[in-house]
Amino acid sequence: MENFSFNQEQLSLINSPIESSIFLSGPSGSGKTTAALSRINNILKITPGFKILIISPQQSLADPYRNSFIQNSHFQGSLPTITTINGLSREMIRKFWPLVSSEMGFRSPGKSPTFLSLESAQYCLSKIVDPLLDNGYFQSVTIDRNRLFSQILDNLNKTSLAGIPINEIAYRLKSTSNDISALHMAFDQAQECAIKFREYCLDHNLIDFSLNISLFRDHVWPLDYCKNYLQARFSTLIADNIEEDTPFAHVLIKDLIKLFQSSLLIYDEGGGFRSFLGADPVGARNLIGECEIRHQFSKEFISPQELKDFRLGLDVCIARKKNNSIKYQIPSNSELSLYRFYPEMISETCSKVKQLLDDGAQPNDIVILSPYLSDSLKFSLTEKLKSMQIPTHSSRPSRMYMDTPEAKAMIAFAKLSHPDWNMKVSFFEFRNFIMQVIPDLDIVRADLIAKHLFSSEDDDCPINSFDMINEIRLQERITFQIGEKIEILRKWLIEYIEKGPIPLDIFYQNVYGQVLSQSGFNFHNDYDAANLISKLIQSIRSFRIFTQEVFNTDPNQIGKEYLHNIELGLIPSSFMTTSNDENAVLIAPAHTFLMENRPAAYQFWLDIGSLGWWERLYQPLTNPYVFRPQWSTGETWTDQMDYSTNQQAMQRLVNGLLSRCSNGVVAAGV
Repeated sequence: MENFSFNQEQLSLINSPIESSIFLSGPSGSGKTTAALSRINNILKITPGFKILIISPQQSLADPYRNSFIQNSHFQGSLPTITTINGLSREMIRKFWPLVSSEMGFRSPGKSPTFLSLESAQYCLSKIVDPLLDNGYFQSVTIDRNRLFSQILDNLNKTSLAGIPINEIAYRLKSTSNDISALHMAFDQAQECAIKFREYCLDHNLIDFSLNISLFRDHVWPLDYCKNYLQARFSTLIADNIEEDTPFAHVLIKDLIKLFQSSLLIYDEGGGFRSFLGADPVGARNLIGECEIRHQFSKEFISPQELKDFRLGLDVCIARKKNNSIKYQIPSNSELSLYRFYPEMISETCSKVKQLLDDGAQPNDIVILSPYLSDSLKFSLTEKLKSMQIPTHSSRPSRMYMDTPEAKAMIAFAKLSHPDWNMKVSFFEFRNFIMQVIPDLDIVRADLIAKHLFSSEDDDCPINSFDMINEIRLQERITFQIGEKIEILRKWLIEYIEKGPIPLDIFYQNVYGQVLSQSGFNFHNDYDAANLISKLIQSIRSFRIFTQEVFNTDPNQIGKEYLHNIELGLIPSSFMTTSNDENAVLIAPAHTFLMENRPAAYQFWLDIGSLGWWERLYQPLTNPYVFRPQWSTGETWTDQMDYSTNQQAMQRLVNGLLSRCSNGVVAAGV
């Protein structure tokens, strides 16, 4: 970074007095984080790294700081602390637990608490909600079980972050609907479940995200011990992307500014992409009044002028305004393409990606974005690009394990290997399993194998020997090479069943390492599959440790319990993401790409006619906007508010994408 040429705006920030509080704002791509890193390097010359606290709304947004410390060969001191508000709250609760545990009403205040992940929180919530569902709760709404759980938890999280009592959940949600007979009953039931879950957590010394925030805000943070500890431990605060953080985070940052000698708040103009998750860009902007110095960057380094003009043109079009000074033409290297059929759009998009690469672009210069990334769309894109020898990787942080073909194959094999669980594998599950693990196996031969070699009633081994096929022509049709792979799977399965069961996470480690990742099987050298299976194993291990410690669950039944909940839609605690360091085309939902906060030379926007670009995901039992501090009690959420919110969200989305584009955009629709 020593050889980097900073402009005057950046130099003014870098050289500002160390012991000062600074509010830095500017558009995306204006060099705010780059300048902040240089300022940190100046601070590190006189301050040890452990005295610096770096806060971001989510861990991925702090990657530029981590990468800088890793890649800086001259940096030899202690590392700064990089965390989120949730992470900081959790650390302080652990440290000061003996002082506050009895005040919250925990049944065993002398016992250390257990912090819940998203996965374990849903598992505990199921113990509350499942009996109520059997008694007829939530019959007035049509909603999947996992979505029901996530929305109940979401209501708890939003109220906690905004400092709203739990018993206001139903009242606030009722302001979003006039359907008194149906939805209003469901809102009351959602609040009842939230209250029961909170009581369940207090009874079992469990702390979910919402209780973590409430406990820290109401009991730990008011302690002078806590403030004095942080003041003694840290002297410098760096809070980046504050527009994506929550009302509670802004309150805490405001207090930390007063405690620390040096503070730098970084605000991305046009941000707030996480508003549907509770982000409060208005509250973030108000922090400007807490700082002594204000810097504003105006120069954008990523987007050329014609893309900036195009961005302004789209902005006024979305806002339905007219501005004669704006150029409304599509810039060079950009185009709008309309197709008759969806497969045609996918095929042409892949061909254009290939052309860009042939013209000299690198795969990591290109991103393919859509409002949502379904399995079929991801499969179609990756297979088409794979046939063109174009590397790809995808990022879908909210995706469930059961939605991935690799996970379905692993789950099917676990059920095959544990006949005592009485979790039957269907004909189609088995066929899909062997197609996933055996390379070059088409559906016709897979169907023949399933018909002749799969036995759902055999408790000894559900896979019969390839030699049992008496017709030599049928064996030749399947091929002896594939028969050899089936025999390897069968032999491993028989040996495992004879030895007896082991914990599911260790089972997956063994079968993946000993068989499925070996040469001749599909997972060999498949790094995406390795990444996914690794996170699946981590999730199972965390679940095993949690259920054994909290519920004393029989170890032999934990694997079965885990798979049962996964099939019911349990959302994993480990997010399914891949490294952005590889040189590959990124395929992702648009919001996911924005939260990676990185530029891309070329962007492909797919299915631009979809309402998914405009409206938020339908969630009948929650609404992030009525749980904001700015929401007036008694106000009614109207269709006009919904429309305006969607318009503003799409403006932010389009502006955010274009401000991170350096060459051109291809928008495709059907």
